[in-house]
Amino acid sequence: MEWLSRSTRKLLFEMSVGIVLYNLLLGVLAWVFLPGISYPVLPVLGGLLAGAVGAILMLIHMALTTERALESQNESYASRTTIIQSMIRKVVLVAALFCCWRVFRVDLLAMVIGAMGMKAGAYLQPLIHRIFAREDEPHTTVGGENSRTEEP
Repeated sequence: MEWLSRSTRKLLFEMSVGIVLYNLLLGVLAWVFLPGISYPVLPVLGGLLAGAVGAILMLIHMALTTERALESQNESYASRTTIIQSMIRKVVLVAALFCCWRVFRVDLLAMVIGAMGMKAGAYLQPLIHRIFAREDEPHTTVGGENSRTEEP
């Protein structure tokens, strides 16, 4: 049994790279600027990390839910499943953020901003796709022997 299609796994990877890059940029900015205003850096970095992990896990859960709903080919089941799973995902995220905030003493706002990396991952996905697609495709020459331009 295959949980996710190959194209969905590739999309998840590309969006996850975007989420990591976004949170890495924010982490570097926090590391550079927060000590200058006497704000603790480690709770912010921990919050960004927790938010990034939460965003990637939510992304995987959304992909699993969407593919399961599409495979069902039943509109009412798909609608009900996506709504219920969306609510479960949000409740689990809020509970996880609260636990991280209380137990690990990470910055709550940084966790939320880190989770917003999902949006940045979606915006960066086409760029990341082009970068990785360029590496995967073999180099071809226009009009060369194997271009089949001479065939009718």
